[in-house]
Amino acid sequence: MDVKRHKVHLVNLGCPKNLVDSEQMSGLLQGNGYELTDDPHQADVVVVNTCGFIGPAKEESIQAILEANRLKAEGRVQAVIATGCLAQRYQEELQIELPEADQILPLAEEVNIAAHVDRALGKTRAAYITSGPRLQLTPRHWAYLRISDGCDHQCAFCAIPGIRGKHHSEPVEKLVEEARRLAGGGVRELVLISQDSVRYGADLYGQARLVPLMEQLGAIEGIEWLRLMYTYPAFWTEAMIALFADHPKVCKYIDMPLQHIADPVLKRMKRATTRQKTLDLLAELRGRIPGVGLRSSFIVGFPGESEAEFEELLEFVEATRFDYATAFIYSPEEGTSAHGLDGEVDEQIKAERYRRLTELQERISGDLNHQLVGSRQLALVDERTPEGLHLGRMQRDAPEIDGQVSIAGPAEVGRFAEVEITGAAPFELSARTLGPSH
Repeated sequence: MDVKRHKVHLVNLGCPKNLVDSEQMSGLLQGNGYELTDDPHQADVVVVNTCGFIGPAKEESIQAILEANRLKAEGRVQAVIATGCLAQRYQEELQIELPEADQILPLAEEVNIAAHVDRALGKTRAAYITSGPRLQLTPRHWAYLRISDGCDHQCAFCAIPGIRGKHHSEPVEKLVEEARRLAGGGVRELVLISQDSVRYGADLYGQARLVPLMEQLGAIEGIEWLRLMYTYPAFWTEAMIALFADHPKVCKYIDMPLQHIADPVLKRMKRATTRQKTLDLLAELRGRIPGVGLRSSFIVGFPGESEAEFEELLEFVEATRFDYATAFIYSPEEGTSAHGLDGEVDEQIKAERYRRLTELQERISGDLNHQLVGSRQLALVDERTPEGLHLGRMQRDAPEIDGQVSIAGPAEVGRFAEVEITGAAPFELSARTLGPSH
């Protein structure tokens, strides 16, 4: 059967871990003869890879499905398929309440995406390719590497264990092979992602193997930056700190979602740490890794959060001065132990606390950026703007979520540039190049 004329448009929503799923599905669709298109109006089938983590993400996913269905109603698209976390979490409910989606696929069926697209088009074939290289959807010079999925923690606010299951790691050999393939294709920065990075390998090897994994990845020719995301604060080790302090390819950047700092809130959240342990860890990280960039995230309005506890969080953020910190308004999620807890915080109070925290962090980020003016930095160049400038990132800047450096002067996308910082705003720096890219 010749299916090459059929086109699929894939909508990716949610976190980088979802993007890896989309890359895998894209590779399988292409391997089975489908053409991928960025234009939904040109597609025969639209696949929506949904997010189901919190309320706004669910709404965005449903709107994307409804938008695809409008194209179907206009006769442009033949079928709409939903997969991803929302489909996994609410498959039975969505099959009844969202008839606009022709198929609702759980995560386990993503390896059979080509068969489901065939089915949507009324076609069949004798056999399908269900494994193979993913189609990289990030720029050529950087890529995500998902080292594990799922989570064993039982944080009161989080639905991920119920969606993605228990923590399960990819074997070291498979990850090293994938990283070599990516490096051979031009990747210079690997961004390691998972639900629980610091426990990588514990399920496979009886103990965490994150440090040996990163050492092997760092030995791959062509990889210049290794960036680790989503580190759980309670389980940092001496070996991890030493790796960040000493390894030349490990970005001096720590992403550590803390969620709160007041002990009563941490206890209600079922976080396996305390305020003092967090303060001690942050002090050691800054002492051992000079100039380290710090990112965190915090939840405001968790059930029972008092004004005093929120003020404690503000004081902590003011004193700690994270390079970046993201605030989230608490969203009650079915299936979590926080769902239905007493002490619900008024929505207006949640919104006000969110505003205060985000405004504080914007000021801090602006202050830290202004301190960089006049300094020399190394930036990885991500793109060229229509105005002829280039946009890049320093080690403290994770792709897609952190700040950028707007670079004047000669530079080359996908290469590193030595720059001098010439101007600053809260989430953007200006710079000029000091020499050729390399």
